[in-house]
Amino acid sequence: FASASERCARNGYTSRWYHLSCGEHFCNECFDHYYRSHKDGYETFSCWKRVWTSNGKSEPSLKAFMADQQLPYWVQCTNADCRKWRQLSKETQLTAALASSYRCGMKLSSVTVSSAPLTGSDACAQPEDVEVLTLQKCAPHVVVRGLVRIRCVQELDRVLYFMSRKGLINTGALQIKWPLLPESQHNKVLVIGAGAAGLAAARQLQNFGMQVVVLEARERIGGRVWDDVSLGVTVGRGAQIVNGCVNNPIALMCEQVTHTHTLSHTHTHTLLLTHTHIHTHSHTHTHTLSHTHTHSLTLTHSHFSVLHKLAQGLDIRLNTAVQHVDYSGEGVTVMSSCGSRWSAQKVLVTVPLALLQKNVISFSPPLPDRKLKAIHSLGAGVIEKVALQFPTRFWDSKIQGADYFGHIPPCPEKRGLFSVFYDMSPQGEECVLMTVVTGEALSLLRDLQDSQVVDLCMSVLRELFQEQEVPDPLRFLVTRWSTDPWAQMSYSFVKTGGSGEAYDIIAEDMQRKLFFAGEATNRHFPQTVTGAYLSGVREASKIAVL
Repeated sequence: FASASERCARNGYTSRWYHLSCGEHFCNECFDHYYRSHKDGYETFSCWKRVWTSNGKSEPSLKAFMADQQLPYWVQCTNADCRKWRQLSKETQLTAALASSYRCGMKLSSVTVSSAPLTGSDACAQPEDVEVLTLQKCAPHVVVRGLVRIRCVQELDRVLYFMSRKGLINTGALQIKWPLLPESQHNKVLVIGAGAAGLAAARQLQNFGMQVVVLEARERIGGRVWDDVSLGVTVGRGAQIVNGCVNNPIALMCEQVTHTHTLSHTHTHTLLLTHTHIHTHSHTHTHTLSHTHTHSLTLTHSHFSVLHKLAQGLDIRLNTAVQHVDYSGEGVTVMSSCGSRWSAQKVLVTVPLALLQKNVISFSPPLPDRKLKAIHSLGAGVIEKVALQFPTRFWDSKIQGADYFGHIPPCPEKRGLFSVFYDMSPQGEECVLMTVVTGEALSLLRDLQDSQVVDLCMSVLRELFQEQEVPDPLRFLVTRWSTDPWAQMSYSFVKTGGSGEAYDIIAEDMQRKLFFAGEATNRHFPQTVTGAYLSGVREASKIAVL
């Protein structure tokens, strides 16, 4: 019984009973005490209604008030030989500390909980980014009145299992020391490609308890995420920007890697690739290109990159170019270009879209026409970068503190050629500019040597800064993603007349044993490392239950 008023009928007679659940009720006297305006409890109920209306999403009924404010708490004995549930007195407030230490017969008056006052979002129980959530850790934090707490704790194991499988918790760069899924779901899995999608899936699957081997054609991990520090600052040859840190798993992993929660609200631009490879004392350089402002993540003291952290403890075979995948039998057989063979129950393909389009990997049986049509209906776009290190920061006086400046091309053929220059060290520590080449302007670079590309770029800079002497660069780098044998592209896009449905079709599995991931399989977040990562987690979840 709620026992909400002094005149509560308890197990005696009342003109009407109000039922909260099969075992929880309150009498008409308790109803009148709070509902009637002339009763003492009416003001308490009215104050609660104002708070409930401001925060709740259901009607502030008296039943809701009783469940939220008047029902007693239930707590489970922590003694392994007991584990019985006990009802606390109405005056006793349940805390996580009490739930963690309660034993039958203990004197609750002797239990004291001391802690610093909570402010802001800390008023809610928030797990650390590097903390593995388990039933034992979470159950004490289920603080709710009534018998529903018993049901919540009993169902918590299933909730944690579902959320772990979906990659909503216990995810990212965490290395779990025990399997998250039951042994019946442990399979041997081969992952082709050690980019963001492949590493995300492999980490998740290994945390699930599966035996995972990653096959990577390059001599390094990361795929199209590749940093260069030869110019004195971190320059992303490929992916560069973390677009939005709110609910972004890449931002979460940055915090896991650096053990910091320092987020900065800076300009970001919507380049088609995002940066996740963050080195010691390097900045995630975020700027504006499309006049879109979002929250972005800045980390200046991370000790390891996110992808390297994901890769720790994984079985990764570098310099292993997969040539053929045979999924015609009960399992799947993978063959490399050097003749090596691997067998597994499931195989996940995470190679770039351009490699699928050019049949770099053959499949037996061949992929169905529906999937092939989707693969060829998307475009494989390219962005090339040019970075220059100078002896002086000659641009500072003219751009007046900005961290980028633009250039208008003289003719349509040069549209996309060095349109924007980015200061890679806006605090003035280094003298490095980075620019990009996109669109039709890429054809101008195709037959040029790197030094010729730099000469072309310098002519643009000297035109922009005619009133001063622009020195020759000390060092430079020029990317060549279009000719990279294991990329041949930078990002996917929907061609004119195409449909975003192609992303979903490419993501479809074959016979429940051949799976596909990568940014070109994520309809909601294509062209980004975040999208690639999420696609890997998505496929890991599918593999776990099929």
